[in-house]
Amino acid sequence: MYRLSFIFLLAFFMRPVFAADNGLSYVNIPAQIAKVQVQNGVSFDDAVDSLKLRANQHNLKFVGASPVYKEIEALTGKKSKRIEIFSFCDGITADKMLKADPEIVSFMPCRVAILEDAQGKLWVISMMIDPKMLEGLPPDTRKSAERVMHDLKDMMLAASTGDL
Repeated sequence: MYRLSFIFLLAFFMRPVFAADNGLSYVNIPAQIAKVQVQNGVSFDDAVDSLKLRANQHNLKFVGASPVYKEIEALTGKKSKRIEIFSFCDGITADKMLKADPEIVSFMPCRVAILEDAQGKLWVISMMIDPKMLEGLPPDTRKSAERVMHDLKDMMLAASTGDL
């Protein structure tokens, strides 16, 4: 755990850009993965409903869903554990963040996955912008971004408990 944290910190402070032969460039941007197990007795659909309702309460617009498990089943012809990725956006915050640092687009829209693991346990998982990266944003933009990250965490917790 400490090694991974050190790597993220090193990547943030160095932020090297690597050019590839094909014209692509790569920038190391720190990120965190947040996850929480869904409580026993909370169904997949209840977790989804709670996630969406809490997003609505925080004025985060639901902008799409990817039922990955259906694609897996279509390609393999076999039943898959349920995996869905949900996308949310706050357009005003997105606009502020993109004006401050266009590379932040890689975190947009905010995505939250709900999935069933091999043991049948349900998880809510999302990639979060590292707080160190937010420190470089203008104060008003940072405040908006921190609010969205807080709201996203609240949505994940609501999904994990089935809180409507």
